[in-house]
Amino acid sequence: MKTRLAKAADTDPPLPVEDTKGRNRRQQILEAAARHFSARGFHATSMRDIAADVGFLVGSIYYHFDSKDALFVAVHGAAVDMMANAVQAALIDVVAPWDRLEAAAAAHCEALNGDNAFVGVVTPIFPVTVGELRNALAAQRDAYETMFMALIAELDLDANIDRNIFRLHVLSALNGTKFWYRPGGKTPSEIGRQLVSMLRPATAAR
Repeated sequence: MKTRLAKAADTDPPLPVEDTKGRNRRQQILEAAARHFSARGFHATSMRDIAADVGFLVGSIYYHFDSKDALFVAVHGAAVDMMANAVQAALIDVVAPWDRLEAAAAAHCEALNGDNAFVGVVTPIFPVTVGELRNALAAQRDAYETMFMALIAELDLDANIDRNIFRLHVLSALNGTKFWYRPGGKTPSEIGRQLVSMLRPATAAR
């Protein structure tokens, strides 16, 4: 049996107080930035707005992020990570390929249409205002979409179906819900499953 001392040795050492405070401040900034970017867009949001939201001096934000561009990329990256974590969690214990794609689609739709300021910055079409940030944002999105590439690679599709086009078709349908989904009817999860379910009979191998 391990002693209490041995158990303590098995855990990570606590972060120094200053490191913890720095991480907390960075997270506060990210959350405030997500709220503003989601509600007002990239161009209409200033670093001063974000600083005022959290009660920091503007210089405090620049200590963690050297520009508004870098802050927006960090917020978008955090949002993409949240969606990826939701999809990965939904796939646990799901084995059949089509069931896995349905589960991923349900999680994707649920996260995309949830009441979360971070995911509010994720959009199928990047606004013109992001300018040169487009490449960095696209790289984050593309990394996320590799999960769907892997899921679609497992499907027993008709030989005439191009899997890349199939992936784009599925993701376009799922992402399009951000424009038309309204609470009160089917849930985002149900919509995601149905969008995939409708493709099953038409694309199955013959």
